[in-house]
Amino acid sequence: MKKILYVIAACFMLQTGAFAQTNFEELALDKALEKAKTEKKLVFVDMYTSWCMPCKYMANMIFPKVEMGEYLNPRFVCLKINAEEGEGVDIAKRYEIAAFPTFLILNTGGEVQHRIVGGSETAADFIKRVAEGLDEDTAIGVLAKKYGAGDRESMFLAKYAKALLAVDDQKVFEVADLLLENLSDAQRVDTAYWFVYEHPALTPVGSPNMEYLLANAVRFQKSVGEERVNEKIATAFDVKLTNMITGRDKQSGVEAIDAIEKEMEGYKFPSKPRLKMFAEIARAQRSGDIEKLLTTCEKNLPRIEHEHLLAAFFPLALTIKGKGDAGQQERMLALAKKLLAETTNDKFKFALGNFIPYALEKK
Repeated sequence: MKKILYVIAACFMLQTGAFAQTNFEELALDKALEKAKTEKKLVFVDMYTSWCMPCKYMANMIFPKVEMGEYLNPRFVCLKINAEEGEGVDIAKRYEIAAFPTFLILNTGGEVQHRIVGGSETAADFIKRVAEGLDEDTAIGVLAKKYGAGDRESMFLAKYAKALLAVDDQKVFEVADLLLENLSDAQRVDTAYWFVYEHPALTPVGSPNMEYLLANAVRFQKSVGEERVNEKIATAFDVKLTNMITGRDKQSGVEAIDAIEKEMEGYKFPSKPRLKMFAEIARAQRSGDIEKLLTTCEKNLPRIEHEHLLAAFFPLALTIKGKGDAGQQERMLALAKKLLAETTNDKFKFALGNFIPYALEKK
């Protein structure tokens, strides 16, 4: 009798798990749209590829969760579509899918109500992102229709720009520029529009937005707080110097480093000592002198918090490995091993532990 009860309980648990997880149906998109119309639902589409690791993470770790199924199943007809197979190829073209995973929320007419680009580490975060697609203040498709119909009210443009930033849509530059054009000088420093100046892509070092921010820093500090403004400026300098070190920015010369160092002096922020070291490293790198670069790295890299070396260290090491002589290469290897022995940052330890044997020890 106990065995029978155990089997029944086990079957019940399996059934519950099967129904609790996200119910992806094997339907063509047109059939899913028809079913959604009948059931008064929307269509949720997971656009993936076989080689996409974040796609696999979502499939294996997020969508099987009970809370995910409980949220999605009552609201959507859910589909998984491989963007490189069958009708997925045409669907990816139709909806201009450029990154994976991309998740679409479609109305029953097949129009995009919302899109989500990239996965989430937790079910709770992903549910929050899906919920934004059901809110007309954040659903990208709803906002796009209003914009297309000519809505240019400032608060609406702010909502649309924020939604575009959330899905990494390049149209945000157009909308943000139009928003700032609509604002008076007094409005531009209002907290409601600070997100434009705070975002690194919309306000990079050297841009008109950054020039305005620097020229009006005191006004912004009164509006949104000194710490937030200084941290934004510090982050912008950080990105600029890191891009120079990593090679993403190959155009800027020593004069750009000089300008950053001069500008930094007027602000207080905790990362200033590190940014000064980054500036020294970038200047040595721009000199083309490998010995100077290596000496600068030996002096500064052990003093920089290791989470900030994740981007900068590896291109520096490869430059010295590729252009240095045998003695300089050995010193770079010794520096890498020193950092590996000392680091407590798991990401840097993992990356450096794999980098050393394949890039620095390999002849």
